Amino acid sequence: MSEKISFKTITLPNILSVLRIVLIPVFIYFYLDQQKTLALAVLFIASATDLLDGIAARAFNQRSRVGYILDPLADKLLMDSTYILFTIKALPLTIYVPKWLTLTIVSRDLIMVLGAGLITILTPDRILKPHWLGKATTTAQMVTAILVLFINVSSVKIPGMTGIFWFTGILTIISGFYYILREISNVE
Repeated sequence: MSEKISFKTITLPNILSVLRIVLIPVFIYFYLDQQKTLALAVLFIASATDLLDGIAARAFNQRSRVGYILDPLADKLLMDSTYILFTIKALPLTIYVPKWLTLTIVSRDLIMVLGAGLITILTPDRILKPHWLGKATTTAQMVTAILVLFINVSSVKIPGMTGIFWFTGILTIISGFYYILREISNVE
């Protein structure tokens, strides 16, 4: 059964993705202004829009070509900016994100965006669809980021953060390789 994909641009899922992008500078402002509780609230809301846009797309049959580009782009912009901020030791924090994790996430995203752009240029009719592994990776990245900021807001110690960092990093690498291999195998 073929999935119907709309060319419609203004849909609830796309509005939620745009909202996620708009919330990025708000999050960065609160974070840099050391209003960490507000930054945590904005990060949580921005992350929740990722879940909500997927639910809305399926529930209201509002999958669109724009959404297939906008949703992952919003995720990458949010996570890359968040992880970069949480790695830089310019602000006093209880816990920072390890540099290797931020480099892993940002590198994977750059490779994926460049690859997707190339595929779109070479095969404009092709739609790059998400896979559960990519969704799981985004969820792990979001949950990890929220936990890091929560620890910094509350000073609560969460055991196993090193393991959570490693899990997120490994999942990021695996999903990156999955997408690369999937798209290479689809080249005609």
